[in-house]
Amino acid sequence: MTDINKKSVKMTFKALYSYVINTNYRNIMGVLGLFLSLGSIVILVLGWDKLSIINKVIFLIVALAFTVLNPLSLALKTKKQLKTSPSYKTPLDYTFGSEGITISQGELSQDVKWSDITRIMLTKSMIAIYTGPMSAFVIPTSELGKDKGRILSAAVQFTAEYRPRLSSNLKIYQTGKGI
Repeated sequence: MTDINKKSVKMTFKALYSYVINTNYRNIMGVLGLFLSLGSIVILVLGWDKLSIINKVIFLIVALAFTVLNPLSLALKTKKQLKTSPSYKTPLDYTFGSEGITISQGELSQDVKWSDITRIMLTKSMIAIYTGPMSAFVIPTSELGKDKGRILSAAVQFTAEYRPRLSSNLKIYQTGKGI
């Protein structure tokens, strides 16, 4: 395997929280929850004079549930997970090569072929490399430094023939212009 780049990466709260939020709100239940919250806000505002106190409280709770309470709960769970999970205490070593990615931590190692990658999602805080519907390697973008463009470009170009789902903001890396 020809190594393109090696990176030692420590998980950050921003990256893990970005992954958790995207996982929770980019599915049908997350969208439905947001729709219910926004609908409750509209009903609350438009019907303020006509609603009883108990109805106002109910609509307010529903409005806050998915827009304030759930993200706050997810933030607390993410913070706890970072503190308690042994896998986040030691940095992960990623080796990006022509055949795939090798992820290692201490004596443990796993090879992921480019053909096994089903989706690559990029946010401001992280890159999620999916190998299944709910299994992904999350890499904080802040940890990639000046090599971010090269690594993203390589990941997009090496997986191109296997056609994984790509975030729209990764399209620039298909031509190599994002380097």
